[in-house]
Amino acid sequence: MKPAIVRSLIFSVVFSMLSLTGWSQNIRIEGIELTGNQITKKFIIVRELPFSVGDTIPEAEFNEQLRLAHENLNNLLLFNFVEISPLRSIDNPELVTVIIQVEERWYIWPLIEAKLEERNLSTWLQNWDFTKITIEVGARIDNFLGLKHKLVVAAHGGYQWGVFLGYRDISLDRQGKHFMSMDLQGNFSHNLDIFTIEDKPARFNIPDIMLEKKVNTRINYSYRPNIRTIHNISFMHEFTILADTVLKLNPHYWGNDRLRRNAFRLHYRYRLDERDYHRYPLNGYFVQAGLNTYLSSDASVRYAQLTLGLQYFKQIADSRWYFSTVFSGGYSLSNTQAYILDKAIGYDNDMMRGYEYTVADGQSFAISNNTVRYNILKKRTFTLNWLSFLPKFNKIHLSIYANAHFDMGYAHYKWDNHLNTLSNQFLYSAGIGIDLVTYYDMVIGIDYSVCKQNQYGFFSWKNFFFSIKVPFI
Repeated sequence: MKPAIVRSLIFSVVFSMLSLTGWSQNIRIEGIELTGNQITKKFIIVRELPFSVGDTIPEAEFNEQLRLAHENLNNLLLFNFVEISPLRSIDNPELVTVIIQVEERWYIWPLIEAKLEERNLSTWLQNWDFTKITIEVGARIDNFLGLKHKLVVAAHGGYQWGVFLGYRDISLDRQGKHFMSMDLQGNFSHNLDIFTIEDKPARFNIPDIMLEKKVNTRINYSYRPNIRTIHNISFMHEFTILADTVLKLNPHYWGNDRLRRNAFRLHYRYRLDERDYHRYPLNGYFVQAGLNTYLSSDASVRYAQLTLGLQYFKQIADSRWYFSTVFSGGYSLSNTQAYILDKAIGYDNDMMRGYEYTVADGQSFAISNNTVRYNILKKRTFTLNWLSFLPKFNKIHLSIYANAHFDMGYAHYKWDNHLNTLSNQFLYSAGIGIDLVTYYDMVIGIDYSVCKQNQYGFFSWKNFFFSIKVPFI
């Protein structure tokens, strides 16, 4: 056999093998075309994509890149719907134009809100106390100037009084690596949680006495080296005036016996977010670590806290079943006893289902939330014809999930804590629930949970917990 024929046969065999393995062709991004972004600037969208015009991508990886692009654009929280379609060139199939179609949300929101002044909706429903309502009025502009900036101006009165001015997510560069936010907030209150008793914050309401006057200023800087990683540094100044009644009721309220305080907070937070949808993730993982510090101007109160958050979400074998496990924990050091600094389980987002009505104070804590979900209704889109005159609202999406959950937690409290029982013991709870996930990032949840203490009995309406989760201002 002639050498030329042998070389041709070898080349043909090798070429066929490469074709079968999908290694023979790359995709080259020839262009990116956007439609539907009437307000949002083009570069705000393009910078969230994992590819750029001119990039060459192995064809086997192209669908994964499109999936990541879809998740990134959804997590901007600027669009109700996002569709991404690749269009191949007829003359050269390796050249692809990516067509992105978005439906923008309504961005200007009047703030006319009645806020229930309890830790959650279910706590307020226990007593139906209509005096514990704060009326907030103002305006919030999302995607201000089409740059994803957020501007909030608000005032509130009733149970709490105050004002708020915030300008957030200010891009300092077109690449989306550097951001800044600024807040100014004043609160003037006749109502204050002064200590914890029977594992519940003791809120005092004294109409004739302003228990606390506080003015906070905050400057925040964020560095995003890539789309899903953020380093965040916040500097805050607090000026607070307390009524002497507060320290008479709890001498350890904030660490010393002075009624006026200038204090400084410096927070650092690292975030790696690989979740598919921030508001209701089903796949991916999340890592967060931080350092929080607090220092009074005279250095008589010094505090530092290390925090860690880990989340993992996974669809089970391409079925309608999903599993998630979420860990959160913190460890703090302080030179003095201060109620405002000893908050562990039941505060902010560090929650255990079944313990919604109670708290466990402490200097260190750990929580594990474990959930199995079943998708009852896959994501469906509905058009409400009777709202056709409001195109930003007449097209909605809805999906429904049932869940079973099991939570565990522990809070360590080193001071005398004879008024409470939940600290310094292992806590656990279990239950079932249902979640409705719909547009504008709203999640409506109903859970039925029973905790270790089972203080309400196994069959009690008080074991129901209602929640409506919407994005923070």
